[in-house]
Amino acid sequence: MDNTKIVLSTKRYKSAPNVSSMIDVPLVQTSKNIIEYDRSENIDLNDVFDNERQTSNKFRPLSKITFLFKNTYFGETNYKPFYENLYYVNALESSRQFCSNGNSNVYWSGYPLYNEFDLMRTDNDTDGYTTPNTNGQINFVSTSASSYNWNFFLSYPFENVQKSMYAVEPQTNQDLFWNSVNGLPFIISNTTSNGRNLITFRSVCKHGLSVGEFVELSINYDGRNVFQVEQLGDGGFNSDLFIFSISNIGYTGNTFLDGTTGTFKRVIDGNNVESTKSEYYVRKHKILTNQSQSVLTNAGFELNPFKVQKQYEPSALTPNQISRISVKEGSQTYNLSFSDNLDIGGLIDNQQRPLTELYFTFQWIGELGWTSKPTYSQYALKQGFDFNIPLRDGQPNDWWDNDPQNQNPNSYVGIETESYVKESFNNIQKIFYSNKPMVKDDVIDGDFCEWNNSEYTERVISNIYHKIIYNENVFDINLTNQSNELNPLGFYYQVHYPITIRSFSPYLEDGNSETTSGIPDWATYNDSTKNFIWRDIYQYGFVDNDGVGVDYPFLNGVHYPYTNIIFRLIPEGTSSINLNTVPLPTTDECE
Repeated sequence: MDNTKIVLSTKRYKSAPNVSSMIDVPLVQTSKNIIEYDRSENIDLNDVFDNERQTSNKFRPLSKITFLFKNTYFGETNYKPFYENLYYVNALESSRQFCSNGNSNVYWSGYPLYNEFDLMRTDNDTDGYTTPNTNGQINFVSTSASSYNWNFFLSYPFENVQKSMYAVEPQTNQDLFWNSVNGLPFIISNTTSNGRNLITFRSVCKHGLSVGEFVELSINYDGRNVFQVEQLGDGGFNSDLFIFSISNIGYTGNTFLDGTTGTFKRVIDGNNVESTKSEYYVRKHKILTNQSQSVLTNAGFELNPFKVQKQYEPSALTPNQISRISVKEGSQTYNLSFSDNLDIGGLIDNQQRPLTELYFTFQWIGELGWTSKPTYSQYALKQGFDFNIPLRDGQPNDWWDNDPQNQNPNSYVGIETESYVKESFNNIQKIFYSNKPMVKDDVIDGDFCEWNNSEYTERVISNIYHKIIYNENVFDINLTNQSNELNPLGFYYQVHYPITIRSFSPYLEDGNSETTSGIPDWATYNDSTKNFIWRDIYQYGFVDNDGVGVDYPFLNGVHYPYTNIIFRLIPEGTSSINLNTVPLPTTDECE
């Protein structure tokens, strides 16, 4: 209507008559009420998938476990369910005694079968031993075959604590006592290298130092206790991991005499000691699952690379006159998963950061009673670190002896030894021991670690191990050369195995709260620079050029991280505890 011009009829031409006129006004709607939710939008499925992936806190970890076990110790027993299930070493002599004596009070010698240590027992319905009724040693249930020897859990480190430590310095056979919070132990020797006088510090722990860094010693020279690292190692294999030296510029007195012991802490910047000094502690783990949630299955047809060792036992040389094939060592590989999703929302680690690692945690149960006899306390398992494993004068390290304060994992909530009495077939009472399974929210000791605020990194100094010994009341391994019967040889195993669920960036970030936005709540404050220091957390699915990051499957709102574990049950006294693997070569567009 704005463009309509109305002209009177009398104005159209001269003497035009008056005429009534009418203008039709059209009813045209130029606006429309908007109905709620009446929208159309293009959806990018990749964006939707990524948004769900980044916000999900649910995980179901999976691991392939290669079980490696060297069955080393043989012994003797007169308990029928045990001596009928051995890998015999004196079957001929024992059979002769059995025939001549006319009774079963004969000690049969041999190795416990592989089933007694395997992650999953396959000897169900063995007559008088694992039959599913009251006639056996236990009421064996096939669906629980993976829980009689071992239990499997998920855990995470949530707290740092201090622990009393002990080790034997291998070169001097000297005892070293220290507290984890005080750093790492050392013993001094004065040496020379290329004409230079050095003060050399030997440690039983990997020191983590680099040339040019500093150490803060528990001893001091004229009030000074911070010295620069001049050299690593002494020319021996891997000695650079355990030995460091400082220059001897003519120090006098008794401070740096040979054989002097103490502790040291790593310092990155000698001009900012307090801000760049490392902290030392033992991590505590909290159990996140119950035993019933673990699911252990055979890994298809996969076997580990080691040969299965077995032998045929003829019926004439067995106590029950039944022929069989005995397996001493096996080669099975397993898959370990969990039946329920794990929600880690709201959980933070021992350094008050978002969780980036979970741990597969192993616990020896020994339900059949071959092992785990307590010595002085009710706790059967004993725990220690890398530096407690080497033998001392051919005997187990004194750490594993009788002090329940530090050696036994009695700080666990719910870890106890159950004892019960069975009537043997010879009317001899036998006492058996096994370990009570952990449950969700139990607390267990973890690895010995170092943390440095200025680097924002955590380093594992030593893994934690548990030790198993035989119960000599039912199986005597007759180690006559042992000087301490209360501290016998046994087997040990690593307790915790990490699986990365997110990755911290390798790049160190810093910023001032007044000029920098987006500082995360896990950042730490550096007194020397007056800035916050942190590392960003990579998103799920992002892997940088150095291979840092994770890209696990994500399905139905759940992450499925996976890892490979080489789980070793190691006889005490072996020289190696690490299985080295050759890393894959780096590949890029040039290769």
